[in-house]
Amino acid sequence: MNALKTILYFSIFKYPITKEEVFKFSKIKSKSQLDDELEQLLDNGIIYKFDEIYNIKNNYAWVERRLKGNIEAKKKMKKARKMANIMKYFPFVQSIMISGTLSKNYMDETTDIDFFVITKPGNIVISKFLMGTFRRLFARNSFCVNFLLDWDNLYIKKQNIYTAIEIATLIPVVNYDLYEKFINTNNDWVLQYLPNIHFPEQKTDVIKKSILKKSAESLLQTKPFLKLGDWMRTKYLKKLGSGRAEQIQSLHSNELEINKGIFKGHRFSYESRILALFELYQKDIKANGNLEINTFFYD
Repeated sequence: MNALKTILYFSIFKYPITKEEVFKFSKIKSKSQLDDELEQLLDNGIIYKFDEIYNIKNNYAWVERRLKGNIEAKKKMKKARKMANIMKYFPFVQSIMISGTLSKNYMDETTDIDFFVITKPGNIVISKFLMGTFRRLFARNSFCVNFLLDWDNLYIKKQNIYTAIEIATLIPVVNYDLYEKFINTNNDWVLQYLPNIHFPEQKTDVIKKSILKKSAESLLQTKPFLKLGDWMRTKYLKKLGSGRAEQIQSLHSNELEINKGIFKGHRFSYESRILALFELYQKDIKANGNLEINTFFYD
């Protein structure tokens, strides 16, 4: 069942979802089909309903956790927009989107504000370094920029339910036009996973012309800084690949990609772990009729 798969996916994060969210992130063709599937799942004791929220576990604590996280997300959204409005002045930065848990309307004491950034072609490693330095010195490590790409590399090659949901939930905050170009570049394959998704149309901050920013970009593309970028790339790869063995044993090369036009650095194989849990959940449901596994992404 499509509804069950969607509820299972978000259960990886202990995040029960509403009927609207089940429809949005599934391949269900109609609201009537959704109603039928949910009713059947409830009648068979496979899922549970608390108010208007559907949960794979008979556990109201997950619902309370979600509701509390939704409230916290609203508080953090203003801060995220403020951070993005500062970062838009950094060299090469052309578009900024909120990603991660905040883009899914959830925050707690364990989560960061995450950003997805599109840059001009140039020196993307230096861009990452400058934003990381700003984060450490002035933002108390309160945000992360784990995915940068330049506008010559907008097409996402790794295509699965995880990457589709991450793209579909991006919230544009700087330069909507470039966000829209990114979405249009990936729209066909994302809709194969999420045919009911509607991408946001909203006003965003713009990238204003700046002599200082242009001068900094010119400087950072000179030979000495390009060599520095190559050296830093090697250091980043070494650092990001040096986690505890049990955390990185399933690290795939497509989860750690740092080159001239892409900086993708998830140190602990988030994508692989999530997809592995999703497959495990589906097998468990098929074998046992309900989810007996008690292993979750944040455990």
